[in-house]
Amino acid sequence: MLIMKINKNLCLHISMAVLAALVLSLPPFIDSQKFELKFQPLIKTMEGTRKVQAEKIATISHALNGNALFFLGASEVATSEDEHFAVYNFFNTQLHQPTVAYGDSYVDNMTQLALLTRFKQDLSPKTKLVLLLAPDSFYFDGIPPTIFADHFPDAIFKPLMSDKTLRPILSNYLKHIDAQDVDHLTFSQMRIFGWHYDIVWREINYQFSSFCELIRDYFLTLFHIRHSSSHPWPLINKTWLNIDWDAQLQQAERLNHARHESPATLWMDKDVFADDKTAEEWYPAPPSLQEEQAFEDMIKLLHGRQVNVVVIIDPLNPWALKHTEKFKNTDRYIQSVLQKYNTPYFDMYSQKYQNGWNWDRIHPTELAWVAMDRYIAEAFKK
Repeated sequence: MLIMKINKNLCLHISMAVLAALVLSLPPFIDSQKFELKFQPLIKTMEGTRKVQAEKIATISHALNGNALFFLGASEVATSEDEHFAVYNFFNTQLHQPTVAYGDSYVDNMTQLALLTRFKQDLSPKTKLVLLLAPDSFYFDGIPPTIFADHFPDAIFKPLMSDKTLRPILSNYLKHIDAQDVDHLTFSQMRIFGWHYDIVWREINYQFSSFCELIRDYFLTLFHIRHSSSHPWPLINKTWLNIDWDAQLQQAERLNHARHESPATLWMDKDVFADDKTAEEWYPAPPSLQEEQAFEDMIKLLHGRQVNVVVIIDPLNPWALKHTEKFKNTDRYIQSVLQKYNTPYFDMYSQKYQNGWNWDRIHPTELAWVAMDRYIAEAFKK
């Protein structure tokens, strides 16, 4: 009898705990179905709770519908948050032109193609798009699984599996990654990749952690412990004043002095050079045919949707990299595709290199951003 009584009490306590958990989790779950349009100048990945992902998707969709300049790149975007002249800083604060940028490490041509395909219904002649390309991205042999997870949650992945171009690309990728390299995959992706106990358990933990984060954020906001970071969408500036680009360049030069770049540092930041004092050899293998095909598919998609797009080809630091001339064939390929689809481009790689354009081997400094800003401003001049 005592055991039965203990069991009843235990069951009662467990039932009450489950009921309490349900009561606490229901409002955040309902709230996650509603989201407001937020202005987000920089989106690095699609990571986040269900609500955060929905807000990012809404931001990108609204921008691509012609309500902002949309800038798509890779790590050059994500590493420039503190750069005064980074396009998403300069255009928003100085030109008052709403600008949304997306990009982080290893965002290759296939990732860019996938993102634009996911939002292809938003692409039109109203869209103002800038693609920032680096010749080295054409040599990627697929992105690491952790990077894939950052950019392809189910909200992005599932719609792409009905696209005839992206389905084989994503399926082939999932079939050929090493299970040891996987951080987590969604259950939809595991249907293609295969079911591994460790990965399934990791995904359960990931989803549970994400849901707990959703609950935490809801109650922190509800009780005003954390203020919402909501920013209203700015109005589009109908006219731009004449910009004194010489003055902007002079300011960029002053800002660049803090980097202490010189021939002695291979024209890299002094701190970067201190960690690696020799010129590096990159990508001995030939460019990836998959990356080249993804790039052409992307430009073809944009051309077919009549998107107002310009392309910028990022410079490579010839002092900090060995044999940068080997990228010439890739650069010619990029140019040939862009010319085929009549796409305007600014090829910084093929120009005479300006010392101080990069703070390491590839990432742009204030000086390079001014050159890009000028090209973009003139391309989209009101």
